Amino acid sequence: MTKPISSQMYHFTQNNPEGIGQDSVPALLRRIATTIEELGQVEVYDLIMHNEVTDDGSDWPSITVYFDYTSVEEAEQDEPEGDAPGIT
Repeated sequence: MTKPISSQMYHFTQNNPEGIGQDSVPALLRRIATTIEELGQVEVYDLIMHNEVTDDGSDWPSITVYFDYTSVEEAEQDEPEGDAPGIT
C-alpha cells in the first residue's frame, strides 16, 4: 500500500490592476516580488505565468506563485482563522 501524500503547499495569483499598464510584465514581476517579500521566510517552488485577453483585445498577464513557509510558526501566524489547518 502506498503512503498518502501529506504535504501542504500554498499559492496565490496576482495581476496588475485593470487599465493602463495592465499588460506590463516588468510591473507584474515587481508586484510579485513585493508580495513574496511580505510573506516572510518562504520557499518558492514554481511561478506560472498566464495571459488573459480582455474583451477589448488587451493582454492581461497574471502569475501564480506556489510556495511553502520555511517554518511552522510563520505559516500559523499568517493563516486566517477558519482556514485550513496549519502545517503538521
